[in-house]
Amino acid sequence: GNYKGTVTKTFTIDPKGTSLKSVKAGKKSFTANWKAQKTQTSGYQVQYSTNKKFAKSVKTSTISKNTTVKKLKAKKTYYVRVRTYKTVKVGKKSVKIYSGWSAAKKVKTK
Repeated sequence: GNYKGTVTKTFTIDPKGTSLKSVKAGKKSFTANWKAQKTQTSGYQVQYSTNKKFAKSVKTSTISKNTTVKKLKAKKTYYVRVRTYKTVKVGKKSVKIYSGWSAAKKVKTK
C-alpha cells in the first residue's frame, strides 16, 4: 500500500583495533609495544592481570603511546592486552568508543 513515515537509525562505528607486537619483562615491570593506529584513534587502553581470562586482579591504564608498567610483583606472570579508543562528541558530552581487545600476551617479571 501507500506507506509514509520516517525511520531513524543510530550506528556506532568502532575504531580499528590494534595488536601487541611485544611485551618485554623488566624488574618488577614490563614494557608493552603495539602497532600504532594513525586514524580514528584518540588513545589506547592497556589491561593486565595475573588471571589468564582477565576475570580477577585486572588493572587498566588509559594512555596515548607504548608504555612501561611499573610497581608490579617480582617473578610473577602477567597477561597483557591492548585496545584503541576514539573520543567523539554526542550532543554536549564526550564519549569514548572502544575497539575490541587484542589477543593477550604473557610476560613474567624479573
